[in-house]
Amino acid sequence: MPRISISSTLVTLATAGALTLAVIGSAFGANGSLMINGVPHPAPKGCFEIPALSTVFNLTDVPALVHNVPGCAGGFVHIINPGLAEQVPGTHSVFIG
Repeated sequence: MPRISISSTLVTLATAGALTLAVIGSAFGANGSLMINGVPHPAPKGCFEIPALSTVFNLTDVPALVHNVPGCAGGFVHIINPGLAEQVPGTHSVFIG
């Protein structure tokens, strides 16, 4: 019968716990708010349409990805890092979460 060390068992349990917390945390939005033209979106998660030239202020703890098409389709063209504001052209979209 193979011997399993206590340390490898603890590492496995710690990894499983960290993965569980990551999955649980991803079910909620980002911490903070995404401000679009001064309108706060608390705990944002998902895609936000930008129909006209807008100022997007990322007050969350994760980067916001700017797409050059509606619906956050295709690849992103710009990143708004936490704590920064950017002007985003119309017909774009922003994904966060």
